[in-house]
Amino acid sequence: MKTFRTLIAALLLATGSITALADDYQYLTISGSGSENSFSVSKIQKITFEASNMVLVMTDGTEQRLPLAGLEKMFFATSPSGIATISTTQSKMQFSDGVLRATVAAGETIAVYNMKGEKVFSANESGSYDLSNLQRGVYIIKVGTETRKVVNK
Repeated sequence: MKTFRTLIAALLLATGSITALADDYQYLTISGSGSENSFSVSKIQKITFEASNMVLVMTDGTEQRLPLAGLEKMFFATSPSGIATISTTQSKMQFSDGVLRATVAAGETIAVYNMKGEKVFSANESGSYDLSNLQRGVYIIKVGTETRKVVNK
């Protein structure tokens, strides 16, 4: 009986410790399809899976749909991935297999920066752009006010 109580006490302590650790995480970071996005945990109401998408329901009532096909890694962290959390509105850009597809409004621009901060590409109209000639590595793409970190493989 004493062993049983000790086991129960140990389990309760372990559960309390795990809960305390979970509270330290502030961001959910999702990597896939050459990009990485961080979402504030405090703004996520629930996570569900629907058809071929992971759906993040945000506390403001909006939804962020992320395709499962390109999902490579998902983890909780204490800080974002170096880029501010992305908005929950529809993305203005998609980067896959060296091709950037972007939609810009009047007056907005598309800019691609390397990790040295050098602008390596720019445009000011919507379209598909072949960026496969860029060296492999990490790039920052800014379309209007949306910024995303991508990997050119």
